[in-house]
Amino acid sequence: MTAMQARVLTQQIARPRRRAWSATSASAALVVGLLVAMTGSAQAATTVPLGTAGAYAILAGSGITNTGVTTITGDVGSSPTNSETGFAACPGATCVALTGANHTAPNPNDAVTQGAKAALTNAYNNAAGQTPAVVLTELANQTLVAGVYTSASGTFGMSGTLTLDGQNNPDSVFIFQTASTLITGGTGNINLIRGAQSCNIFWKIGSAATLGAGSTLRGTVMAHDDISLGSGVTVDGRLMAGEQASGAGAVTLIHDTIIRSVCAAPVPTPTPTPTATPTVTPTATPTATPTTTAASTSAAATATPVAKPTPGVQGAAGVSGATGTTITSFTGRQISQVPSGSVHTGDGSMSGGACACLLVHP
Repeated sequence: MTAMQARVLTQQIARPRRRAWSATSASAALVVGLLVAMTGSAQAATTVPLGTAGAYAILAGSGITNTGVTTITGDVGSSPTNSETGFAACPGATCVALTGANHTAPNPNDAVTQGAKAALTNAYNNAAGQTPAVVLTELANQTLVAGVYTSASGTFGMSGTLTLDGQNNPDSVFIFQTASTLITGGTGNINLIRGAQSCNIFWKIGSAATLGAGSTLRGTVMAHDDISLGSGVTVDGRLMAGEQASGAGAVTLIHDTIIRSVCAAPVPTPTPTPTATPTVTPTATPTATPTTTAASTSAAATATPVAKPTPGVQGAAGVSGATGTTITSFTGRQISQVPSGSVHTGDGSMSGGACACLLVHP
């Protein structure tokens, strides 16, 4: 066999193997795709109308039994069997710290509780009538968005944490349907993210619900039959047993905490406050102080000179001024003779040698 023949033979042998591998890979991809579609596609869910049953934290059909110290927030009642055991007021070894109305005392099986049981049946049927998607029986380690879910086995278990994602919608509704039971382990827990709320979670249980000691459950449990809690269970929601026509269905508590869930009010989007435009107050222009010029000051300070009379010249009729006005009378002394002789020079001597004498008549 030549080298070329060997290569051709090798290719012919290898080619079917590649085809087989491709077929296997395609089949595997198909299976994975189906699993993803099965677990990831959620059917739309609408809220379940609880009616008057919504006021109850615990609603039973054939009585409520408590052991140890239990805390309940919300109304309690049982119809048609109105018995209660271990409901003494706290403190005590076995007692119930109740915040809400007790509809079995002093008016057992009152009309309000009877109406609530009818509302429970209506709510149960509403949840059962919504079309579900199929998810794994074990809810732990799954993350689910709003929708309706069931399992192929007809039951649900939860031994770890189930995450429910509200996708930033506080009205997201989650409905879980079982044909028979819901059983949670001691580490069973539900984590709510992105707006998911306990008030919008509903458990439609075809027979009975059993919550393991120390577990935490969120949502409203609506059971056809009984609901039993281990010690130290926390329920953020409601426990409603005895949906069936006969009303039979008991609730059993052991040192537990049940708080009726209420949807949080939507937070309004704050309206931005417009920024005030600052008002600019005009600045008064100062009045200019008049500047006194040197010329003005000088003019104001300089007195107007008084005109001096122009020396007059002697005339025949009297003294005549520069204007030629003749003075015709004079009230003072009159010079009757023209002075003659020398004039004082101011240095004590005389000019002309003669005395200039004036004869003045009064």
